[in-house]
Amino acid sequence: MVTLKTLSEITGYSITTISRVLNNDKTLRASEETKNIIKTIAKTSGYKTLQSKKTKQKSKASLYHRCCLGIIEPSNIQEHIQDPYYLYLKGFVEQECFNKKIEIVKIQYDIKNEKYNFFPNKKVDGIITIGHFSIKEIDDMKKITKNIVFLDCAPHDGNYSSVIADLQLGLKRGIDYLNSCGHKNICFAGPKTAPNIFKELEPEIKRIAFLEYTKEKNISESCFLLECERSTESAYEKTKNFIDENIKNLPSVFLAVNESVAVGILNALKEKNIKVPEDISILSYNNTVFSTFINPPLSSISIDSGFMAHTAVELAIKQANTKSFYPIQILTFPYITEKESVKKINKS
Repeated sequence: MVTLKTLSEITGYSITTISRVLNNDKTLRASEETKNIIKTIAKTSGYKTLQSKKTKQKSKASLYHRCCLGIIEPSNIQEHIQDPYYLYLKGFVEQECFNKKIEIVKIQYDIKNEKYNFFPNKKVDGIITIGHFSIKEIDDMKKITKNIVFLDCAPHDGNYSSVIADLQLGLKRGIDYLNSCGHKNICFAGPKTAPNIFKELEPEIKRIAFLEYTKEKNISESCFLLECERSTESAYEKTKNFIDENIKNLPSVFLAVNESVAVGILNALKEKNIKVPEDISILSYNNTVFSTFINPPLSSISIDSGFMAHTAVELAIKQANTKSFYPIQILTFPYITEKESVKKINKS
């Protein structure tokens, strides 16, 4: 960080002189050459006066206050109910806007009339989307504004800005973490397919990453797959059946596609009198506040949803105040959060 002392050492002028020049002290007796040298060095080195910092902060705050952002969720709210992660993302976006005093308009798609309704009915400067949408729904978004930021998932055509997580990297980090804890017999629990941004079913990216990375690590033959939907109920029923069918050859750990599935697995293991993590461990994907109140608290592959929401809001505001912008994609990297559901075992 550049300070007045730094500028003094570079220019050879006293700290007092530099401070007075940069704060435009008209009573200072100094040549124009001296003033120009000091101002040039300060500018090129990135030094900011206290006044310039305050001015910048005020300018940024005024941008926030003048903006109104729309939040669009899927027309099928069941998607969010099944996976609390999306509800937390929405909550973080709303909290970010509240903190910045940005007005929010909730926008819902009327499937019958094929149009968006606004609550309240007000013009928006940008849109943040959370979840999956049909091609028609996305086309209709463009009629509202070109300033659209997709949060968590996005079209691959490069026409929209987005903030997403590297899900494949997260899965790999999860496997590396489990390996470091001594686990080789890993069971991935989740569906074969998942909806893409356009609600079209595609192979589940986390499942693909699991199959490819366990093969790369030469542990695929000792691993398992448990097919279930992304809900607690489905995971619970499927896990009970899985245990009955594999009672003599169970995995040492379940890697759940999301938190809801992890909870379903935990409930099934408890019903079968299998202790977590003493007998079998669980690693969840996603880490919401809810996971802390589960017994035991779930270790997880975590996505910083708060940072993603903050970044999406900042991006929408920046684009709203730019006459012409090119869409960008911001990629965040998942990380491991250790709690109490993964046991360290002896490595073979």
